[in-house]
Amino acid sequence: MKKIVTIMLIMLVSMTALAGKTKDPYHLIVEGTFIADKHINYTIFKMEKDGALVAVEHVKGRKYYFVECNVGDKYVVRFQNKKGNVKFLMIDASTNGYFEADIDWTQPYDGWIKRDKAKYRLTRICNAAKDPVQTNI
Repeated sequence: MKKIVTIMLIMLVSMTALAGKTKDPYHLIVEGTFIADKHINYTIFKMEKDGALVAVEHVKGRKYYFVECNVGDKYVVRFQNKKGNVKFLMIDASTNGYFEADIDWTQPYDGWIKRDKAKYRLTRICNAAKDPVQTNI
């Protein structure tokens, strides 16, 4: 009897976990981890049609972040660590889906997630203020 209950419990947990990963036709889910730093504050801004940014949510993440974007909208996520360093992630949520991008605090790059042909792609944007190779002319 114990084996049957255990098997049923395992099946129930598996089905519940798989149900959470089903396709959502109305959202693009972006999530990832923080590399080389912890306890990051991030603010999610939604870009209005006129270009204005409106703060949607302010979150404190220990090691992970999660952003749920409405399809057809654009977002800017501002990450800030305890030292005051800032990174930006721009998201163009043109269709539904799931994307994973890690935020690496050892690199001088921001990011831009946009749809490229059939899938989403992350483009690195060099932040000249943080670029260690930058020379003064």
